[in-house]
Amino acid sequence: MASAAVADNFASRDEAKKTKQLQEARAAGTAAPEMDAATGRMINPHNPQFITQAPWYLNQSKPSLKHQQAWNLQTPGTKDWYKRGTKGDVKTKFIKGACENCGATTHDKKTCMERPRAVGAKLNGKNLMPDEYIESLVLDYDGKRDRWNGFQPDDYKDVIEEWEKVETERRRVKAAEMEERAKLKERLKAQKKALKKKRKQRRRQLRRQAEGRDTDTGTDTGGDTEGDSDTDTDTDSDSDASDDEDLGEKMKDFDKTTATVATKDDKLRTTTRNLRIREDTAKYLLNLDVNSAFYDPKSRSMREDPLKHLKDDEKGAFRGDNFVRSAGDAKQLTQLMIFAWESYKHGEKIHDTAQPTQALRMWQVFKQRSKDLKADQQRELVEKYGGEEHLNPPTEMLFAQNDNYVEYSRDGRILKGRERAFAKSKYEEDILTGNHSSIWGSWFDSNAGKWGFACCHQTLKNAYCVPLKRHDAVEDAPETEAETNMEVVQQPPEHLETSSSDESGDDSSSGDAEATEQGLEERRQRLAQKRQARALKGMALRQTDKRRRLQSNANSQDQGEKETADQGEPQMDVEKVASPEAESDEG
Repeated sequence: MASAAVADNFASRDEAKKTKQLQEARAAGTAAPEMDAATGRMINPHNPQFITQAPWYLNQSKPSLKHQQAWNLQTPGTKDWYKRGTKGDVKTKFIKGACENCGATTHDKKTCMERPRAVGAKLNGKNLMPDEYIESLVLDYDGKRDRWNGFQPDDYKDVIEEWEKVETERRRVKAAEMEERAKLKERLKAQKKALKKKRKQRRRQLRRQAEGRDTDTGTDTGGDTEGDSDTDTDTDSDSDASDDEDLGEKMKDFDKTTATVATKDDKLRTTTRNLRIREDTAKYLLNLDVNSAFYDPKSRSMREDPLKHLKDDEKGAFRGDNFVRSAGDAKQLTQLMIFAWESYKHGEKIHDTAQPTQALRMWQVFKQRSKDLKADQQRELVEKYGGEEHLNPPTEMLFAQNDNYVEYSRDGRILKGRERAFAKSKYEEDILTGNHSSIWGSWFDSNAGKWGFACCHQTLKNAYCVPLKRHDAVEDAPETEAETNMEVVQQPPEHLETSSSDESGDDSSSGDAEATEQGLEERRQRLAQKRQARALKGMALRQTDKRRRLQSNANSQDQGEKETADQGEPQMDVEKVASPEAESDEG
């Protein structure tokens, strides 16, 4: 195809020369310009060749600029809407392929919107429905997004007429109710008046019978009745007048709302919320800083506190909508909801929205049971370990007061008056550990650079206390010290045995069982073994420390002798100084 098009468009040298001369003449204005074959318009002779010449694959033989137009150009859309109230042709005979239910040809039985008939139009051929008027609209961008496209204002007149009829009927019903209520009130007044008159006549008759007079004396009866009737008419007339005035005030403007702010719309049955009066300051005017709390104008809510940079006493009543959520009963309501969820997970039939009363009652029972259980546990602990006297301290201690004048600053510092008592250390002081008679840190070993106990010179905090005897002899003779330590370590079991014998004697005297004595004896033996093991461990550590000190002293002596030999000084002074250490080492 391409080769054929190229062969058709091939021109010889003379033809190309003539074509070029013709183009130059058209550009100079001496020859007539080309005409577009598609539109019939003149083609500008000054256009470049790549614009006027069509591509070879279009097979365009006549001069035209049609190839410059967009091939995918869409037709402009409209804002028209579907026509209303139009029907197609009305048929008198069922046509093959039409809807089997209604007989229309624009849809089938599956998509038919008519009521399903017992006998379709295909079978009886009666009551055939006309065809729908199908219209295909090509809407533009605005037509697709126009909410009021196709709206007819005349249709809204029906809505207005309907609402006017409803309002007229409501007024008529309300007026009838008021009239019926007024008639009922009149009947009740008449009945009350008749009953009152009857009671007065009865009391008058009983009074006459008690006085012994005849009940049929017309003069007295008439006079009394007349007087009573006068008083009754006066009182009744007054009450009737007041009731009529009240009724007139009620029926004067019964359809108008007398409230200051109409919080409910009777037509729409919706409640208006988030209303405020003129005296209230708007939320967005509390803080005019643009970086303050965000105000949502649609919901009229400001969740954060607009004055959070101020102090509590300087803030107003409004502190943000989130503050209201955590105030009042909102927290209890949240706890109730969580309790309902947890109870439902464990199989309880509870719902905080469907049955709020039941959920609240179950939550109250649960809290009471939890409180009772906690009280029982506390009572059991007090019964087992004691300490009830510390639960209720005396009121004198709780409400103790003094006359010492002290001035404090805002950050808690004392400006004037009593000085604050600072803690000496964060650790507990004056507490003896194990069987030591002195506290940890009461002695410092200058040679090893460690802290220890003054009672036994132990540098391990968890070491067992081994009392020192003849301290000087211990340093001179470590073997003797070890023997004395062993005697000291082996001494507590003897004391334990004597004490155990005394205790066993007391127990036997008191009539305790032998099994208890054996248990106590085994316990004492185990304690004695543990103490002996701790003592041996402490002795070994002490011997190791002493050997380390002697070795360090010997090294220092050797270094001193070398220095004196180099200087030519006699070595007698060094030997004299180091003689106690050497003797202790030889020993």
